[in-house]
Amino acid sequence: MSMLMPIGIIMASGAVGGIVNALVSDNGFIRPSEETTGEVTIIRPGFAGNILLGAVAAFISWGLYGAFSNAVIWGANSGMGTEEITVSIASIAGAVLVGIGGARWLTNEVDKKLLRTAAVTAAAANASSDDSRKIARATPAQAFNIAKKMYKE
Repeated sequence: MSMLMPIGIIMASGAVGGIVNALVSDNGFIRPSEETTGEVTIIRPGFAGNILLGAVAAFISWGLYGAFSNAVIWGANSGMGTEEITVSIASIAGAVLVGIGGARWLTNEVDKKLLRTAAVTAAAANASSDDSRKIARATPAQAFNIAKKMYKE
């Protein structure tokens, strides 16, 4: 088996982790987009970013800590480090888990920026007890949009 097949399996497993993160986060399967208010632009990677980051995180984890992390891929024709590369169930499960964790990290960073921007925007807007109650129950993206609307009014 060439090395590309196990790498593809690991990255596909990490991508599944990214999909799982998209399902369990409040963002769902949104398209990648930009949110802008004033001078602040927030890039929302959406489900595609979750899938990509999950795949890359799984590959990095498997490459660093997997069973064949010490396999020689360049410069050796025979001998130690040239054994057949395989993928175990544990490697796939680990890749899915790392994919979820990597994508979750990205989601949390975007949500943190959305909430920080929503707080600054709402603080600069006219006070509204109704809008403050809505923001308290809203997802980060919804809170951002409510605050942006408050600021425009």
